[in-house]
Amino acid sequence: MRWQGEGLLLAVRKYGESSALLDVFTMNLGRRAGLLRGVFNKQNKSVIQPGNQLFLTWNSRIEESLGSFKVELIKSRYHKISEQRIGLEIFNLICVLCSTFLPERVDFEELYHKTIMIIEGEHSKKEKLQKYIEWELQLLKSLGFGLDLEKCIVSGSKKDLKFVSPKSGCAVSRNSSVGWEKKLLILPDFLCGKVLPEIASEADLENGFKLTEFFIKKNLQPVKQFQLDLFFRSRNRLLLHDSI
Repeated sequence: MRWQGEGLLLAVRKYGESSALLDVFTMNLGRRAGLLRGVFNKQNKSVIQPGNQLFLTWNSRIEESLGSFKVELIKSRYHKISEQRIGLEIFNLICVLCSTFLPERVDFEELYHKTIMIIEGEHSKKEKLQKYIEWELQLLKSLGFGLDLEKCIVSGSKKDLKFVSPKSGCAVSRNSSVGWEKKLLILPDFLCGKVLPEIASEADLENGFKLTEFFIKKNLQPVKQFQLDLFFRSRNRLLLHDSI
Protein backbone atom coordinates (compact mmCIF):
# COMPACT_ATOMS: atom_id res chain seq x y z
CA MET A 1 0.00 0.00 0.00
CA ARG A 2 1.20 3.51 -0.80
CA TRP A 3 -0.15 7.04 -0.62
CA GLN A 4 1.20 10.56 -0.98
CA GLY A 5 -0.01 13.89 0.32
CA GLU A 6 0.89 16.86 2.46
CA GLY A 7 0.33 17.47 6.12
CA LEU A 8 1.16 19.33 9.31
CA LEU A 9 3.68 17.66 11.61
CA LEU A 10 2.18 17.38 15.09
CA ALA A 11 4.74 15.35 17.02
CA VAL A 12 8.00 13.42 16.73
CA ARG A 13 8.85 10.60 19.13
CA LYS A 14 12.16 8.75 19.12
CA TYR A 15 11.93 5.10 18.12
CA GLY A 16 15.05 2.97 18.50
CA GLU A 17 18.52 4.35 17.80
CA SER A 18 17.96 6.32 14.62
CA SER A 19 14.23 6.29 13.80
CA ALA A 20 11.18 8.24 14.96
CA LEU A 21 7.41 7.93 14.99
CA LEU A 22 5.78 10.86 13.22
CA ASP A 23 2.26 12.04 13.99
CA VAL A 24 0.88 14.19 11.16
CA PHE A 25 -2.42 15.88 10.35
CA THR A 26 -2.87 15.46 6.60
CA MET A 27 -4.94 17.54 4.22
CA ASN A 28 -7.05 14.72 2.79
CA LEU A 29 -6.43 11.62 4.92
CA GLY A 30 -6.86 12.93 8.44
CA ARG A 31 -4.41 12.12 11.18
CA ARG A 32 -1.74 9.57 10.24
CA ALA A 33 1.21 7.99 12.02
CA GLY A 34 4.27 6.30 10.59
CA LEU A 35 7.91 5.46 11.06
CA LEU A 36 10.69 7.63 9.64
CA ARG A 37 14.07 5.93 9.46
CA GLY A 38 17.41 7.70 9.73
CA VAL A 39 15.55 10.65 11.15
CA PHE A 40 18.40 12.15 13.16
CA ASN A 41 20.81 12.74 10.29
CA LYS A 42 21.66 16.31 9.28
CA GLN A 43 19.31 16.27 6.30
CA ASN A 44 16.20 15.37 8.29
CA LYS A 45 16.86 17.19 11.57
CA SER A 46 15.59 20.60 10.39
CA VAL A 47 12.74 19.02 8.42
CA ILE A 48 11.05 17.22 11.29
CA GLN A 49 10.26 20.22 13.48
CA PRO A 50 6.63 20.24 14.74
CA GLY A 51 4.61 22.80 12.81
CA ASN A 52 6.36 22.18 9.51
CA GLN A 53 4.34 21.42 6.40
CA LEU A 54 5.59 18.20 4.80
CA PHE A 55 5.06 16.28 1.61
CA LEU A 56 4.63 12.68 2.75
CA THR A 57 5.04 9.35 1.04
CA TRP A 58 3.71 6.45 3.11
CA ASN A 59 4.42 2.80 2.35
CA SER A 60 3.25 -0.41 3.98
CA ARG A 61 2.63 -3.99 2.98
CA ILE A 62 -0.91 -3.76 4.39
CA GLU A 63 -3.18 -0.78 5.00
CA GLU A 64 -3.70 -1.48 8.72
CA SER A 65 -0.01 -1.54 9.72
CA LEU A 66 2.06 1.39 11.00
CA GLY A 67 3.97 1.84 7.77
CA SER A 68 6.93 4.08 7.04
CA PHE A 69 7.27 7.66 5.81
CA LYS A 70 9.53 9.47 3.42
CA VAL A 71 9.27 13.23 3.84
CA GLU A 72 10.11 16.45 2.01
CA LEU A 73 9.83 19.93 3.49
CA ILE A 74 7.17 22.15 1.92
CA LYS A 75 7.16 24.97 4.45
CA SER A 76 9.05 25.60 7.67
CA ARG A 77 6.89 27.15 10.40
CA TYR A 78 8.60 26.34 13.69
CA HIS A 79 10.51 29.63 14.00
CA LYS A 80 7.39 31.67 13.17
CA ILE A 81 5.27 29.70 15.65
CA SER A 82 7.81 30.17 18.43
CA GLU A 83 8.26 33.94 17.93
CA GLN A 84 5.61 34.61 20.61
CA ARG A 85 5.30 32.46 23.69
CA ILE A 86 1.52 32.45 23.48
CA GLY A 87 1.64 31.30 19.84
CA LEU A 88 3.89 28.38 20.74
CA GLU A 89 1.73 27.43 23.73
CA ILE A 90 -1.45 27.48 21.63
CA PHE A 91 0.24 25.36 18.97
CA ASN A 92 1.28 22.83 21.61
CA LEU A 93 -2.31 22.66 22.92
CA ILE A 94 -3.61 22.04 19.41
CA CYS A 95 -1.09 19.25 18.89
CA VAL A 96 -2.07 17.55 22.16
CA LEU A 97 -5.79 17.64 21.38
CA CYS A 98 -5.32 16.45 17.80
CA SER A 99 -2.97 13.62 18.74
CA THR A 100 -5.19 12.55 21.63
CA PHE A 101 -8.71 12.73 20.21
CA LEU A 102 -8.60 12.62 16.42
CA PRO A 103 -8.99 9.04 15.22
CA GLU A 104 -6.53 7.99 12.54
CA ARG A 105 -7.45 7.81 8.86
CA VAL A 106 -10.61 9.91 9.12
CA ASP A 107 -10.91 13.05 7.02
CA PHE A 108 -11.33 16.29 9.03
CA GLU A 109 -10.92 18.80 6.21
CA GLU A 110 -12.61 21.78 7.88
CA LEU A 111 -10.65 21.33 11.10
CA TYR A 112 -7.43 20.88 9.13
CA HIS A 113 -7.84 24.19 7.31
CA LYS A 114 -8.84 25.98 10.52
CA THR A 115 -5.71 24.59 12.18
CA ILE A 116 -3.46 25.93 9.41
CA MET A 117 -5.18 29.33 9.61
CA ILE A 118 -4.73 29.68 13.36
CA ILE A 119 -1.02 28.84 13.35
CA GLU A 120 -0.25 31.03 10.34
CA GLY A 121 -2.44 34.03 11.19
CA GLU A 122 -1.02 37.39 12.24
CA HIS A 123 -2.99 38.24 15.37
CA SER A 124 -2.63 40.03 18.68
CA LYS A 125 -2.47 37.95 21.86
CA LYS A 126 -6.17 38.41 22.62
CA GLU A 127 -7.09 37.60 19.03
CA LYS A 128 -5.03 34.42 19.21
CA LEU A 129 -6.98 33.31 22.28
CA GLN A 130 -10.29 34.11 20.60
CA LYS A 131 -9.26 32.12 17.48
CA TYR A 132 -8.16 29.24 19.69
CA ILE A 133 -11.55 29.08 21.44
CA GLU A 134 -13.21 28.97 18.01
CA TRP A 135 -10.78 26.20 17.04
CA GLU A 136 -11.80 24.12 20.08
CA LEU A 137 -15.44 24.52 19.07
CA GLN A 138 -14.55 23.29 15.58
CA LEU A 139 -12.76 20.29 17.12
CA LEU A 140 -15.95 19.40 19.03
CA LYS A 141 -18.04 19.83 15.87
CA SER A 142 -15.67 17.71 13.78
CA LEU A 143 -15.93 14.90 16.32
CA GLY A 144 -19.71 15.00 16.34
CA PHE A 145 -20.27 17.17 19.42
CA GLY A 146 -20.96 20.57 17.87
CA LEU A 147 -22.77 23.26 19.86
CA ASP A 148 -25.84 25.03 18.47
CA LEU A 149 -25.22 28.70 19.14
CA GLU A 150 -27.40 30.10 16.36
CA LYS A 151 -30.76 30.32 18.15
CA CYS A 152 -32.42 29.86 21.54
CA ILE A 153 -33.41 26.27 22.21
CA VAL A 154 -36.47 27.43 24.19
CA SER A 155 -37.96 30.22 22.07
CA GLY A 156 -36.22 29.77 18.72
CA SER A 157 -35.16 33.42 18.80
CA LYS A 158 -31.81 34.43 17.34
CA LYS A 159 -31.72 37.65 19.38
CA ASP A 160 -30.12 38.43 22.74
CA LEU A 161 -28.44 35.03 23.16
CA LYS A 162 -26.64 35.05 26.51
CA PHE A 163 -26.17 31.50 27.77
CA VAL A 164 -25.55 27.89 26.73
CA SER A 165 -27.33 24.88 28.20
CA PRO A 166 -24.76 22.45 29.67
CA LYS A 167 -27.18 19.59 28.95
CA SER A 168 -27.99 20.24 25.29
CA GLY A 169 -25.11 22.45 24.14
CA CYS A 170 -27.64 24.92 22.71
CA ALA A 171 -27.90 28.67 23.13
CA VAL A 172 -30.45 30.25 25.49
CA SER A 173 -31.71 33.82 25.24
CA ARG A 174 -31.80 36.27 28.12
CA ASN A 175 -35.60 36.12 28.44
CA SER A 176 -35.71 32.31 28.35
CA SER A 177 -32.99 31.97 30.98
CA VAL A 178 -34.72 33.91 33.76
CA GLY A 179 -34.40 31.97 37.00
CA TRP A 180 -31.92 29.48 35.51
CA GLU A 181 -28.88 31.73 35.01
CA LYS A 182 -26.70 30.04 37.64
CA LYS A 183 -27.17 26.63 36.01
CA LEU A 184 -26.18 27.83 32.54
CA LEU A 185 -22.84 28.59 30.89
CA ILE A 186 -22.20 32.14 29.74
CA LEU A 187 -22.06 32.62 25.95
CA PRO A 188 -19.31 35.09 24.96
CA ASP A 189 -20.37 37.91 22.65
CA PHE A 190 -17.85 36.95 19.97
CA LEU A 191 -19.57 33.57 19.57
CA CYS A 192 -23.03 35.10 19.10
CA GLY A 193 -22.42 36.30 15.56
CA LYS A 194 -22.28 39.91 16.72
CA VAL A 195 -20.09 42.38 14.87
CA LEU A 196 -17.88 43.67 17.65
CA PRO A 197 -16.16 47.06 17.49
CA GLU A 198 -13.05 45.72 19.17
CA ILE A 199 -11.26 42.59 20.33
CA ALA A 200 -13.03 40.36 22.84
CA SER A 201 -12.81 41.38 26.49
CA GLU A 202 -10.90 39.34 29.07
CA ALA A 203 -14.24 38.32 30.62
CA ASP A 204 -15.43 37.01 27.26
CA LEU A 205 -12.21 35.04 26.79
CA GLU A 206 -12.53 33.54 30.28
CA ASN A 207 -16.12 32.54 29.57
CA GLY A 208 -15.09 31.08 26.21
CA PHE A 209 -12.44 28.94 27.88
CA LYS A 210 -14.95 27.73 30.49
CA LEU A 211 -17.48 26.91 27.76
CA THR A 212 -15.19 24.75 25.62
CA GLU A 213 -13.54 23.16 28.67
CA PHE A 214 -16.91 21.96 29.94
CA PHE A 215 -17.89 20.31 26.67
CA ILE A 216 -14.46 18.81 25.98
CA LYS A 217 -14.54 17.19 29.41
CA LYS A 218 -18.16 16.10 28.99
CA ASN A 219 -17.93 14.69 25.47
CA LEU A 220 -14.33 13.75 24.77
CA GLN A 221 -12.94 12.46 28.06
CA PRO A 222 -15.32 9.44 28.13
CA VAL A 223 -14.18 8.53 24.60
CA LYS A 224 -10.49 8.36 25.48
CA GLN A 225 -9.00 8.45 28.96
CA PHE A 226 -6.60 11.37 29.21
CA GLN A 227 -5.30 13.59 32.00
CA LEU A 228 -7.46 16.54 31.04
CA ASP A 229 -7.14 18.30 34.39
CA LEU A 230 -3.39 18.70 33.85
CA PHE A 231 -4.01 19.82 30.26
CA PHE A 232 -6.54 22.47 31.31
CA ARG A 233 -4.34 23.80 34.11
CA SER A 234 -1.67 24.44 31.50
CA ARG A 235 -4.19 25.83 29.01
CA ASN A 236 -5.88 28.19 31.46
CA ARG A 237 -2.58 29.80 32.40
CA LEU A 238 -2.87 31.56 29.03
CA LEU A 239 -5.55 33.75 30.61
CA LEU A 240 -3.20 35.25 33.18
CA HIS A 241 -2.87 38.99 32.76
CA ASP A 242 0.83 38.83 31.93
CA SER A 243 -0.05 36.57 28.99
CA ILE A 244 -2.80 38.65 27.42
